[in-house]
Amino acid sequence: MNNLLEIIDIKSNNGLYRIYLFSDKNPLPRLKIYKIIDEIETPVKSMYEELKKWNDEFSYKIDYEPIGRTKLNTREFGKEFLKRYKNKKKALN
Repeated sequence: MNNLLEIIDIKSNNGLYRIYLFSDKNPLPRLKIYKIIDEIETPVKSMYEELKKWNDEFSYKIDYEPIGRTKLNTREFGKEFLKRYKNKKKALN
């Protein structure tokens, strides 16, 4: 069963995005990323690629392909990105 945990809006140079976080049997939440165009949510083609773009745009320097281990999966990458995004947003307010 998937329970909605949180909804996060991301303001990017490429527009507005919405991330839904769901709980499932995995310790890390499942992400769904949508781009909002004319108030309509459209699923992004690759959540991982979108996270990589945002990582560069916001200069978070998350090492998503660390040396000595496999690259971060979408849940791990998403968790780290959202932690930094929320901290930066909190610092600005």
